[in-house]
Amino acid sequence: MRLTYPFLAITIVLASMFTFLLFAHTIYSNLFIKTHSNEERIAQYSSGDLHLYLKLNTTKISPGEGVGIIVELFYSGRNPIYVNVSKGSVLLPSPYPCDSQVLVGLKVFKGYYTTSNISLAKPLSLYEPITYSCPLAYAVTQYKLLPLSDQVQLIYNGRVQATLNDEISASLNGCWITNSTSSLSGGKFTFFQPGVYTVEAVDYFNQTVLGYFTVT
Repeated sequence: MRLTYPFLAITIVLASMFTFLLFAHTIYSNLFIKTHSNEERIAQYSSGDLHLYLKLNTTKISPGEGVGIIVELFYSGRNPIYVNVSKGSVLLPSPYPCDSQVLVGLKVFKGYYTTSNISLAKPLSLYEPITYSCPLAYAVTQYKLLPLSDQVQLIYNGRVQATLNDEISASLNGCWITNSTSSLSGGKFTFFQPGVYTVEAVDYFNQTVLGYFTVT
């Protein structure tokens, strides 16, 4: 019986060391993952409880490679915000031909622009300029921003039509050069060419965030 206690003590010590090493490995792994994810470039504009985020997964690509873009509106207030809509929907710039009906949008421009001159720039065509058959959009008379979230409800005459994440995302590697004679007669797709590009994130509340990526 006298040998039992040292054996138990050694077992407990080894178990403790193993637990500590496992815990340390877990912490290290989480730190590595977190550091890696922080390679994502994030720009933010805040007005009170409304926070507009622009996220780029990279700031440098080569021709043919894509850049991931996310635009998100986060509401940090504790009471919902209601937005009345007179025209049945809110239409903001989208990288897709069919409207997303969320309260954010994005544009991409060739060149370096700031908030002082971007209104003079022409956005790139991010989808083929042809006629599309889009699904019917929800009829909306009111938007409801849910507290402490990026979610928004689409409401029609007091009835919730849908609950959506108030964000828009795209993975883009080029744009369409439109036909000069007709904007809906198709065009030619081209990869983003070398140079600096400006991404503009906007929302319904007139907030704007700019981000940049370079093609080398």
